[in-house]
Amino acid sequence: MKAIRTLVVALAASVAAFSAACAQPAKTGVDKLYILNCGEGHSNDQARWSPGVHVGVPLDISDNCYLIHHSSGWFLWDTGIVDSIADKPEGSGDPAQILWKRPKNFPRSSPSLA
Repeated sequence: MKAIRTLVVALAASVAAFSAACAQPAKTGVDKLYILNCGEGHSNDQARWSPGVHVGVPLDISDNCYLIHHSSGWFLWDTGIVDSIADKPEGSGDPAQILWKRPKNFPRSSPSLA
């Protein structure tokens, strides 16, 4: 009788270990990443950011926004250049320093992302 009980316990332990090994782990981390164009900048002089280096060399800057779907929900990293610049096709800012442009505004209302 003792041998049967030991066999049953060993069999139950084996089934439990096999089930745990076969179980799918909970999904974690990032599963979607969207990169959005949230504006561009242009400067005629890189030396503005590194005095004395690359004087007079132009510099283009991208301002990307990142919409991330993580296992715990949605996350928006950065919101880009202000919306009002999208209404100015010529851009906004001081061309001697930096001129900012942005594509047309994104819709204000959107379907739920959840």
